[in-house]
Amino acid sequence: MSPFLAVGFGLYVLNMLVGLAAQFRLGHFGIWHHGLYLVVFICAVLAMVFAREWWLLLTVGCLALFPKARPRTWLHPTLGMVGLVGYLLAVRG
Repeated sequence: MSPFLAVGFGLYVLNMLVGLAAQFRLGHFGIWHHGLYLVVFICAVLAMVFAREWWLLLTVGCLALFPKARPRTWLHPTLGMVGLVGYLLAVRG
């Protein structure tokens, strides 16, 4: 597995866990969650380009739509799970 893919996948999962903790009101992460989102987005694009993992187009597309998905709506976790599928397909590849 490419280091770009491994780091991107790890950060994606970490951001999902932070988002889940925020969803269940286990903490207030605010700026940290959004800062991590930016890093996750950049890592996903880098992994897609340098590792040539085209399944990550699905993940990058979902990440690009996140600013339109308000927290605590059905779209926010749905985008997170569909983006995870993109990473899982790339890791499997």
